Amino acid sequence: MSLENRIKDIWFGNSCWKYPLLPLSALYAAVTSVRRFLYRRNILKSYRSSIPVIVVGNIMVGGNGKTPVVVGIADYFRKNGFRVAVVSRGYKAHPPAYPYEVTAESPAEHSGDEPKLILKRTGAAVIIDPVRSRAAALAEKQADVIITDDGLQHYALKRDVEIIVMDGIRRTGNGHLFPAGPLREGEWRLKCADYLINNGGEPRDGEVPMKLEVDGVLPVDETLSPLPDGAEIIVLAGIGSPARFYDTLSGMGYRIVRKVEIGDHEKADISLLLQAEKDYPLVMTEKDFVKYAGCGLKNSYYVPVSADLPENFYGELLSKVKRLSAGK
Repeated sequence: MSLENRIKDIWFGNSCWKYPLLPLSALYAAVTSVRRFLYRRNILKSYRSSIPVIVVGNIMVGGNGKTPVVVGIADYFRKNGFRVAVVSRGYKAHPPAYPYEVTAESPAEHSGDEPKLILKRTGAAVIIDPVRSRAAALAEKQADVIITDDGLQHYALKRDVEIIVMDGIRRTGNGHLFPAGPLREGEWRLKCADYLINNGGEPRDGEVPMKLEVDGVLPVDETLSPLPDGAEIIVLAGIGSPARFYDTLSGMGYRIVRKVEIGDHEKADISLLLQAEKDYPLVMTEKDFVKYAGCGLKNSYYVPVSADLPENFYGELLSKVKRLSAGK
């Protein structure tokens, strides 16, 4: 069994290997509790933006569908007349300086994959900085509302609205904090958010239902013919939960003959991909696509997805932010 599968068995299965890790989880809980206490008492300072801040995050390690939610909210607010700025840590990004505003010309190495994707899908201002308060200070000069991609645990930036996105199938795993479990904060944290979005599962009382809708299978090279139904394919998914992507493609009738295994946010050697697509069409996530666009791929496709959320969720959120804007 691979290390990744062992971790999944501990976090989401019934493995007894979680028990030796519980002391480390207790230490993790103590450290994070002290940190939250220091911010609550203003011993550690938090930055309060002059415009409303919406945090979209989760309490579990890995991908839960945050980025499609950020894209959906940013797009909705822009269509309703708001100037939107998205703030991101820029995981795996290496810009020349911080804070860094992502542009259409930014190399993925500078911007990171998710910020580049958000810019491509929404046209909103996207600013990356591990110090999100510093990014927010720049963002508020050109926007009416700030949306943070992740950052639920980044208490150095005060927020006006908290949205937690939960994997509706795995929910909170074994319920333990890292490393014995997948949680960054305890399950109690779910009750503190303004909205709890259930991605792909059966929503419980008070949870906002969400599904990821596939927007097609698009060619990387626009001159390429559409991917035939039922084609045999090679897949690439540098995301937190690649199994969901594999299941989506299989459910669409494609036959996966090989997987290019890479970690979340990692980048594969382009020469390997060029060789792979000689054998079969290569299908990747949109987050991967932004890293390989312009690299000469000729038999490759990507799969954009969108968050399908209730209209009343967007409307209520818009009304809340309008009230906050008037108050500020």
